[in-house]
Amino acid sequence: MSLGEDIARWSASLRFEDLPAAVVADCRLRLLDTLGVAIAAVDLPIGMAARNAGAALGGGDEATILGDGTRNTAANAALVNGTLAHAMDFDDTHNESVMHPSAPSVAAALAGAEACGADGRELIVAIAIGNELGCRFGLISPGAFHGVGIHPTSALGMPAATAAVGRLWRLTAEETVCAFGISASQASGVLEAYADGTWSKTLHPGWAAHAAIVACRLAQAGFTGPASAFEGRYGLYRALLPADTKFDFAAGTRDLGSIWVAPQTAFKLYPCAHSIHAFVEGALDLRRRHAIDPARISAIELDVPAEFAGQISEPRDAKIAPRTSTHARASLFYAVAAAIVDGALGNAHYEGREFERPDVLAMARRAIAKTVPTGDAIRFSGGVRIRLVDGTMHETFVAEADGTGSRLLDETRVLAKFMACASPVLGPTGAERLAALALSAEKLRAVRELAVATAPGRTA
Repeated sequence: MSLGEDIARWSASLRFEDLPAAVVADCRLRLLDTLGVAIAAVDLPIGMAARNAGAALGGGDEATILGDGTRNTAANAALVNGTLAHAMDFDDTHNESVMHPSAPSVAAALAGAEACGADGRELIVAIAIGNELGCRFGLISPGAFHGVGIHPTSALGMPAATAAVGRLWRLTAEETVCAFGISASQASGVLEAYADGTWSKTLHPGWAAHAAIVACRLAQAGFTGPASAFEGRYGLYRALLPADTKFDFAAGTRDLGSIWVAPQTAFKLYPCAHSIHAFVEGALDLRRRHAIDPARISAIELDVPAEFAGQISEPRDAKIAPRTSTHARASLFYAVAAAIVDGALGNAHYEGREFERPDVLAMARRAIAKTVPTGDAIRFSGGVRIRLVDGTMHETFVAEADGTGSRLLDETRVLAKFMACASPVLGPTGAERLAALALSAEKLRAVRELAVATAPGRTA
């Protein structure tokens, strides 16, 4: 039996009652967090472009555009909402698999649930399936996709989201297998946007969610796809990765349903690439602990795991002077410099032309990155040394940033992040109402109650 067949049988039969209480609680938080970061992006240039494009692609009445309230087809809503969720690079990351699981899965699940009139329990099951499989698909070859310039959140988010939608729409196991084959054939996610800060990377979760809807529609209509879409000779992994890549296909189903890996997904506290977070935390800690006056800093030395150097610190000339807000979100030098100059790093640092501030860019030029070997223990770590003009050196090493691993956020902190993201768009009362619905999602009679509440001035 193929990997796709095994997974299809599991996802098609999973019930809400099968989910451990901790998984249900985690899914509520993933839903809340994804809604918050998506809504925060609706009025940014990238968010407006995504919404306008979604409207131009054609109208419908199946699903809601988050933070907007307009209606569209499920496929178009999934495209726009998944893009909004990743627009600020503020969505969660499963560090071990190097995946952003929630943006594609939640976007696809919300659109799919509205389209079929599903209730909150079914939504939670779909999110649990999509997030778990997204992480497990990443564990088959962790880090390998980034190494060749492919975003696994897109390429692997497609079949993961497909399983979520397939469960909502009651696809048979056989239809789900075909849907996997169809979505795998759409696998994409070129990361060249890292080079100039254009927006195509932020589209990836939206495209994955869109592909899931399309794949399930086709499978329902009798369209077929290969059962060997994952591990086959020309399957998703071998088609996109080098011939010498090592694959652990058993990771896709090992203890599936009894051990859940998705709840270890990290929440982000800074709206930038997750591999930057440990450096920001380290720089802020040194600044605070030693009362460092930024004007007295002569140099900043940063130890960057080799796996991420090409994304966040190379080429140096481009990274110390980002061209766009999106470019800045993948700049280690900009993030650390802004944190040191202002004593904080937040959404405002990536809005408008903030990335052109002379004081921050001057500090960024004082930073130097040293590439260090990547190991499992240091993949998302950050070593920071700050040298002062009098020769004093302060240094620290952050093995895992706040929100990650043993430092996962609890509901109170995820809620605080959500309120900071959603309140400027919905107002405090609207944000509180939406949060209450998300945090009791399994009680929803219809997911549309939640979707309607994501728009300013609307109530469930």
